[in-house]
Amino acid sequence: MKQAILSLSQFTKGSFPFKYLGVPLSPHRLLASQFSPLIHRLESTIQSWMGKFLSYAGRLELIKSVLHGMVQFWISIFPIPVVVINKITSLCRNFLWTGTKLRSKSALVAWKQVCLPKNEGGLGVHDIKARNDSFFAKHLWNIHLKTDSLWIQWVDHYYIS
Repeated sequence: MKQAILSLSQFTKGSFPFKYLGVPLSPHRLLASQFSPLIHRLESTIQSWMGKFLSYAGRLELIKSVLHGMVQFWISIFPIPVVVINKITSLCRNFLWTGTKLRSKSALVAWKQVCLPKNEGGLGVHDIKARNDSFFAKHLWNIHLKTDSLWIQWVDHYYIS
């Protein structure tokens, strides 16, 4: 039956992991090494910018809008391991203080302080670990409430039961 459908539709049989919208999908938990496309994308984006010619405010805005936008897309799909979060934070921190991804120097302000809201004395950068946890909680909430969803049934079959 499967071969008949494949020959009629002229599709080829695929296998996991595969990429969908630039994100690797797998029926199993992704390893930290499988997040390398995200890390490489962030690194190449930082490298394409002339960060050393930008002010701190310009670099901060690029981090908040572009880099964290890319990260949030991945976080909204599945949780990111702590090792990857630390690497992303390191890239953002180095870019903010030096204008490059490679060189590291003593920061003017601790990253924890940078991640505070502006009204609390921070720079308003989102803490990626806190975002990761909040999206994970959202997924758990959806699993609990949307039992009629096909995705929830798949998650229940592969992970919960």
